[in-house]
Amino acid sequence: KATRLRSVVSDVLPVDVHQSCPLSLEFLPPSGADCLVSSFCLESVSHDLPSFNHALGHISSLLKKGGYLLLIGALGESFYMGAPELYIPVVPLDESQVCASLKASGYELLQLCIYHLSPDMKVGVDDTTGV
Repeated sequence: KATRLRSVVSDVLPVDVHQSCPLSLEFLPPSGADCLVSSFCLESVSHDLPSFNHALGHISSLLKKGGYLLLIGALGESFYMGAPELYIPVVPLDESQVCASLKASGYELLQLCIYHLSPDMKVGVDDTTGV
């Protein structure tokens, strides 16, 4: 898997979602990206709901008009363990906050899927209630 991944990934770019221009425009087509994927990132790098909202708004600047955002994230999570005894804080969000944040940032919600974690899926590395 590692060899295949190295053969298809051409570059890793620095992104700072807390900047109004999170990625250097030289790496994007002039019209913007067709699609962005954020997987467990925005809630992990945001200190609170307002900073999550700002980050969500900032990444919208990377999308072309009519582009898509696939947002995957944790619900109800306040921490995750980066290593033994290293608890990394996360802004805990619920479904209504995520929907309100998307709307406030100008996104049109096309589909929302919520997965609630059953007790047997909770292994102690975080306090997530759903995805």
